[in-house]
Amino acid sequence: MDVPHNRRLAVNGEDRAASFLEENRFTIIERNYRFGKFGEIDIIASQGPLIVFAEVKSRSSKRFGGALYSISNKKKKSLKTTAKAFIAAHPQYNRPEYMFRFDLIAITGNSIEWIEDMFR
Repeated sequence: MDVPHNRRLAVNGEDRAASFLEENRFTIIERNYRFGKFGEIDIIASQGPLIVFAEVKSRSSKRFGGALYSISNKKKKSLKTTAKAFIAAHPQYNRPEYMFRFDLIAITGNSIEWIEDMFR
């Protein structure tokens, strides 16, 4: 069975984003973390006491606007809810020394753009 083009693009983008984070000295904790029907976080990574919840957006072109414009308020709420669920399910990260950040990794063609701390 053929995988749709947009799904292949997304999986390839997530693979590239995970490699990119590893090249920047992050350790991948989890990929495609789901919290029921509430949401999914593409990549959760750590670097020391920093935990990054990364949303990955892959585009074949910038024709319909940049990836940052695709992060709606609904998506932000979903990411926050899912991140809270991850922390609750992994109490080793629910400690004062850990810092949390939401990043966007936008992949367009061969280009990777990393937007750190995309929202609070």
